[in-house]
Amino acid sequence: MALWASLVWGVPVAPTPFEKSEFMVLPDSRDIRQYLVALADGHEQARLVPLGDSAGGRPIDALLVSSSPAFLQAQRPEPGKATVMVLAAQHGNEPAGAEAVQQLARELLSGEHDGLLARLNLVLVAMANPDGRDLSRRHNANDDNTNIDYVALAAGETRLLVNALHRFDPDLVYDSHESGIWKRQLTREQGWLTDVETQFEVGNNPNIDDPLRDYTEHHLLPALIRRVTLEGLEAAPYRGEITRLGQGVARGGLGITNLRNYAALQGRVSVLIESRLDHKAGSYATPRNIAERVRKQHLALLTLLRLTADEASRLVPLTRRARTGWRSQAENGRTLWMDMRFERNPEQPELWLPLVRMTDGERRFHAFINQNRIMAGEPVTLPPAYAVTRERERMARWLHHHHIRFSTLSAPQVVRAERLLIEALLPPIERRTGVREKWRVQVASQAGSVRLGPGDLLVPMDQPLAPLAALMLDPRSVNALYQEAGWSWLAPGDFPVFPVWPTAPDVRK
Repeated sequence: MALWASLVWGVPVAPTPFEKSEFMVLPDSRDIRQYLVALADGHEQARLVPLGDSAGGRPIDALLVSSSPAFLQAQRPEPGKATVMVLAAQHGNEPAGAEAVQQLARELLSGEHDGLLARLNLVLVAMANPDGRDLSRRHNANDDNTNIDYVALAAGETRLLVNALHRFDPDLVYDSHESGIWKRQLTREQGWLTDVETQFEVGNNPNIDDPLRDYTEHHLLPALIRRVTLEGLEAAPYRGEITRLGQGVARGGLGITNLRNYAALQGRVSVLIESRLDHKAGSYATPRNIAERVRKQHLALLTLLRLTADEASRLVPLTRRARTGWRSQAENGRTLWMDMRFERNPEQPELWLPLVRMTDGERRFHAFINQNRIMAGEPVTLPPAYAVTRERERMARWLHHHHIRFSTLSAPQVVRAERLLIEALLPPIERRTGVREKWRVQVASQAGSVRLGPGDLLVPMDQPLAPLAALMLDPRSVNALYQEAGWSWLAPGDFPVFPVWPTAPDVRK
């Protein structure tokens, strides 16, 4: 076993538990946490911050790694220096990212990687779902899929991560995942495995701050794919799950139930990686090729950090302005698009993607319908506020979990309002495999005066989280809270949440 030692500070840095096993045994969440504690205790450039506990009672922590004592102490962004938050293992059965994060932390604390710590502040959440890690499954101990819980915030783990976003206020969020190459229909019935090494996606919801979305879509994402490929790891834009021949392929989902779009709508650069999760039946040097999978995750993460450091002079001002001065793609800068979907791209109607034949390993390219054109509709100009007149205490807790500012009326108040009348609920136009489709809601609106009562809530739209709040509160939105389990408010008739033009001064408190 090689000796790991500090190259700058002279403090020995022990190998990770996975490295100690010669890449043969995955450690459990307890061993990983003990290692992170040891890193923080042994190095003044690191600090372990408890975030809370999982549904199964396992601790979730953030390891801060930085050369800045001020950041380690105050845990807030610094001028000109990008803060990067890395989340691994939101799905417990996708373990390679967690090992790559630990390895990178060890290397950085050894003084490796070209002075990255002088240019970046890092928040490393190696175990976002420790229950899933120990139980070898995607979900937590309560069977919650925390990865798609960023609207409802039903799981405690998701609420902890949302709190962490506000606590550390990162400029860039990196969400690490693995994608299995074996698919039930594609492989078992049609005889093909998917063939992709790494795929990347960024926040793609049409309501993300327009300059930020343009930068990540047209500059950062291509640059990341190019750099990773030049490092010897084949990289491509994310095409979603290929589960059968002849299907359509698009991109990562547009909804805000996932961390990628949720974080981007807060004004953050947001990047997803899906690296290759090899087939169980393959023959590899380590169990299920885990050493190679960790190598790929490590290479991708390190490349992203170097790119972020190089881009800091452009990236940092852009994302921080987006967090305080959101501007939509519309001419007035205040229009939200409540409906969004993928359609076939007329400029490139087909994509040729590689698959591997299960029987002999031959690689062939297959044509797939290219449905990566993003269509946005149902424009709504952001109103001064939304009123909430149903389940107000529950809604207040939910708003608080999202860190969305609101006020509670203590006396009756007459406001100008746009009452929303649900006329019909329609099923999705086209169901896509692996995508959680949403009801389409036919809504009519009527302007007039409304008397609000004591206890009703007012959510002002002059706050940084206004676009995110409006997309979750407005029933016309395909990203609305009421599309989530446990919030089945969608029914014909007057809707209890609606835009208002309040007159009382306390709406902005």
